[in-house]
Amino acid sequence: MKNSLRFSLIYVGVLAALFAVYFTARVFENEMSEQQKRDLRETASLIKNFYGQIPSENFRKNLDSIASKRLRVTLVDRDGMVLYESDAKAGKMENHRSRPEIMDANSKGIGENLRYSVTLNAQVFYFAERLSDGKILRLSRRQASLHESVSKTMPYLLALLTGIVVVAVLIAFGLSRAFVRPVQKLAENLGQPELMDDEGIYKEIAPLVKTIRKQNRELQLTIEQLSEEKKKTAKMRDEFTANASHELKTPLTSISGYAELIENGMAKPEDVKRFAGKIHKEAGRLLSIANDIMTLSKLDSSGESAIGLDESVNLWTLASNCIDELSFNAEKKGVRVALEGCKNAEVYGNRRLLFEMLYNLVDNSIRYTETGGSVCILVQQKSIAVKDSGIGIPEENQPRIFERFYRVDKSRSKATGGTGLGLAIVKHIAEVHHAEISLQSAIGVGTEITVAFC
Repeated sequence: MKNSLRFSLIYVGVLAALFAVYFTARVFENEMSEQQKRDLRETASLIKNFYGQIPSENFRKNLDSIASKRLRVTLVDRDGMVLYESDAKAGKMENHRSRPEIMDANSKGIGENLRYSVTLNAQVFYFAERLSDGKILRLSRRQASLHESVSKTMPYLLALLTGIVVVAVLIAFGLSRAFVRPVQKLAENLGQPELMDDEGIYKEIAPLVKTIRKQNRELQLTIEQLSEEKKKTAKMRDEFTANASHELKTPLTSISGYAELIENGMAKPEDVKRFAGKIHKEAGRLLSIANDIMTLSKLDSSGESAIGLDESVNLWTLASNCIDELSFNAEKKGVRVALEGCKNAEVYGNRRLLFEMLYNLVDNSIRYTETGGSVCILVQQKSIAVKDSGIGIPEENQPRIFERFYRVDKSRSKATGGTGLGLAIVKHIAEVHHAEISLQSAIGVGTEITVAFC
């Protein structure tokens, strides 16, 4: 970067010097040209003033004294015949009537022109002025003399160019070091940009430093959050493993115990049927836990594309089917289940998962509602809510009820036959569908859980 900046500054300096010298030469040349024209006009004006005051012979002698190698003097009559020429013999020269400056002088009084002169074999400036008797006085000067004047200044211009280039190189080396130093310091402290002194930072790169600092802080915060999340995930995994082991161990212990009593003949004949019923009940509980764990595993490992969320699902029909599935459990418990709301409410998602989500919510409400209570499913355009008149959830327990195997009252949960995974499944299915879950509950009043879709 330093070399690129250095060479760029040198290139700019050299180009600036070249342009400066070129335009200086052009301005000087133009100024010299204008000065030459002014000199010719002033000389012609002086000659015109004393013309007619002296005899023609003396006048021509005066013209000889005015003419020089640089200044050519020509006198032409009205018809264009050359009467006097300082650089050639007048008699041998062709008629000048068609010369542009002569024509302008005849018609306007003065005339100017720049053209190549065959007589002088050079580019020549011409200025012609009509005298009082109608004759035309023409003064001219070779352009070569102008170039000679300009060429005399070229050594000085070249010296100036060389000086500018040398200074540009020195400045480029100095500025490149000065420019790059804060950037190098920033690069060296890229991992810790907060160590850089704000006074040593260019205003132009200050926003970049601020952005790097902000991104660095955000990165550190993200790393910390990921670390915390990793610890939290590890903790949840350990808790899940411990809880799953405990949940599986309890029914397995019961099954093993009852089976051992029957196997050893220690069970009375009248108790065999009851023990078999216990074994069947605990086996069913094991099956429910296994199914729920498999469901959660699928939700954790599958992406949205694998699940497929492009089905149009009618929430009213979904709720109606759910009530039909759970009607036996509700009647057995003595709980009334009602359906209210919008019949044409539809969302896009996975029908099977949405049914399982609603099934778990309604089944949970039935389990924790006393006999004679009620459960209501309220369907809206973009949401579905399950409200019950059950025992309610203490406020301190509400933030954790969607955790796996979390139970507010473990003894009651086991008595109702819950696995402790129903609401965790509900949460995961809602997240897959980008839906939000809200909870309202009070002890002795009931619980309302709402799933709002985007």
